Amino acid sequence: MSARGFEIADRLLAQAAKMGAEARVVVREHAMGHVRFAASELTTAGDFDTTTASIAIAFGNKHASAETNQTTDDALAALAARTATLARAAPEDPEYLAPLGPTRYPRNARAWDEASAALDPTARARAAREAIALADSRAIVIAGFVQSHRTETTIATSAGLRADHRATWSQMTATARTADGTGSGWSGANATSASEIRGAEIARDACDRAERSRAPRKIDPGRYTVVLEPSCVASLLAHYVEAADARAADQGRSYFSSHRVGDAIFDPRVVLRSDPLDPETPGCPFDDEGVALDPTTWIESGAPKNLYSSRFWARKSGRNATGSRSTWHLSSTSAAPDANALVAQIKRGLVVTRFWYVRWLDPKQILLTGLTRDGVFLIEDGKVTHAVNNFRFNDSPLKMFQRLVGMTQQTWRTPAEDTIYRAPIVACDDFEMSSGSDAI
Repeated sequence: MSARGFEIADRLLAQAAKMGAEARVVVREHAMGHVRFAASELTTAGDFDTTTASIAIAFGNKHASAETNQTTDDALAALAARTATLARAAPEDPEYLAPLGPTRYPRNARAWDEASAALDPTARARAAREAIALADSRAIVIAGFVQSHRTETTIATSAGLRADHRATWSQMTATARTADGTGSGWSGANATSASEIRGAEIARDACDRAERSRAPRKIDPGRYTVVLEPSCVASLLAHYVEAADARAADQGRSYFSSHRVGDAIFDPRVVLRSDPLDPETPGCPFDDEGVALDPTTWIESGAPKNLYSSRFWARKSGRNATGSRSTWHLSSTSAAPDANALVAQIKRGLVVTRFWYVRWLDPKQILLTGLTRDGVFLIEDGKVTHAVNNFRFNDSPLKMFQRLVGMTQQTWRTPAEDTIYRAPIVACDDFEMSSGSDAI
């Protein structure tokens, strides 16, 4: 339990009570340490600790919110006064809902690792040095970022809700370049425990891809069967998650406006779930409004089962509020044992290491554009034969779900900020590489 978080929250709620206002307070205590390396040398290191307190204040249906990173009595009083002034000046909001009252949440001890919470700069530097040593032994230049985080989140409302959650996570990414400048490889990992982040293994994977991607052959853009590494899959999945909104669907602004929840529109093997108590995706059991984040299946048996519903839209449309989620696990009911088994099924296609600069083209079709990076490899007659040029793609995560060749049984937790995406390697047909790219 974060005694300090509740103490700050209580001081802010006391200020709101003096004004006769409803209020919700969220306090976040966050510590992060990092080491950067570039050109095969350690370059920077740093640690910071910060506490932010946000308050949402309402007078009837008029409301506003603000936050501060100062926690003295004067700073908190000023925050509450400023927020109240904004709330009184705000227009009436017909969608406003009062803060939630007392709610029971399961405590998720799996989201916290004591050793990771106490991790020091030496341990982070050790992972970076392992990566540099491995790359040096192969005459490859490497760069990357090692970071560790610990967070404590406290929420309290004027209606009596009180909850807290603490979590740790560590992450490392590395990009390797061959000496001739024609090959690039990338690898990364994310985990609750820093002990799972192994610098030499990440560097080895990045260096292997860099060497294999050297001197790529030029091939034409077109539609290919693709084998997408987990980082690619997570990039597409994040945009699907953003698009799967019940309000947008009901208002005709979404792909799901014309495809009803429950209709079988995807490959029946696809499963997408959120469960903050799953040890593979341990997360906070409540969101910033205090909505309980129960285990939820989003896609199953070829059908989207649920869309995101805010508290307001759930009440208006007769749904259950889903809460804002930060854990996502994509898997398959019938999976291939490994990536080689997926590749063996493909006559001609591409293996893609990761996507970069993914952006929306058409939200209603969940159509995206982006670039491949750090290794694209041609598949011929069930075998990976050689490296090829990069591409710009114009396509959709729906393609993953609709034209699935297969997924691996194993899933990986991919590098991300604040959200846990766990994804397999996915193979799908007819993925559009719309133009070539000279980037490596």
